[in-house]
Amino acid sequence: MELANFSLYYGNTVDEGAIGAIAYRNKNDAVLGSPVHDFEMNLVVVYDGIPDEPPNQHSEVNGDRCQVISIGMDALEHELLEGEHKVLIRCFLEGDIISDHEDRLAKLRRDFLRFAEPIRERKLFIGFAHFLQKYVDIKLLIKQDRILDAYHTLLDGLHCWAELELIERGIHPEIAVWEQMTGLNTPVRKLYEELTVSTETLDQRLELALLAYEFSMVSKLEKCAALLLRVMRSRRTPWTIQELILHPELAPVAAELQIVLRNLVYRSLVKEAPVCKESRHNGFSTIRYYSEC
Repeated sequence: MELANFSLYYGNTVDEGAIGAIAYRNKNDAVLGSPVHDFEMNLVVVYDGIPDEPPNQHSEVNGDRCQVISIGMDALEHELLEGEHKVLIRCFLEGDIISDHEDRLAKLRRDFLRFAEPIRERKLFIGFAHFLQKYVDIKLLIKQDRILDAYHTLLDGLHCWAELELIERGIHPEIAVWEQMTGLNTPVRKLYEELTVSTETLDQRLELALLAYEFSMVSKLEKCAALLLRVMRSRRTPWTIQELILHPELAPVAAELQIVLRNLVYRSLVKEAPVCKESRHNGFSTIRYYSEC
């Protein structure tokens, strides 16, 4: 089925409760078992709130196999920030908008493609949190003497580092991240290549890579945590972790907030407020955080 005919067919049948829909026709040869390439057509239907439809449906339209992905607008924005659902992101960015009430999908795609704020700031924050989490995992695995697992996690961490470097340059990370890094003036690709061909022991490779890893992490911290620091400096009184998580600007990064916050405390960019004796109750008091301008 031609895309124009498909758009007419599905554009007239998309649930009236949907914000809109995007159709993506696979341009490459089918890849057996691939969630996107195994279908001639992919359709993303976006709703306000949680859709009543199943998240995934497989159907046939005039001989073409079609995958229908139903998702809420908030969930779509979260997936775009996280960058994990590659199938959804490809369909959203490269597909044809066949239905779009109030141009909300078109606006979201434009903002995402040009990394308009607050998308860029949030994506930097989330990317850095993933990078930081890998560092913490590596240190823990080394402490447990699980060297092979630590090395595997290190390679995953370098992938997070590479994605973060792309985000900083306004480039959306794709599946072939290392190909995207080609020609960029960044040490992460060189470090990755050195690690994979090195004849040194795993211990030596881990030690070398962690030095570079930590230097990069420290140098990026304040810039990548700008969203959290800006919110914290917007008032004079300290914040509880619950207040930060519930803040409207931080809600999209709530899952990553704690690990970044504690690292900011460790690096003295955020401080724990002194606890007054009067605020204690049966020996219990809530930790509050603040950041000086």
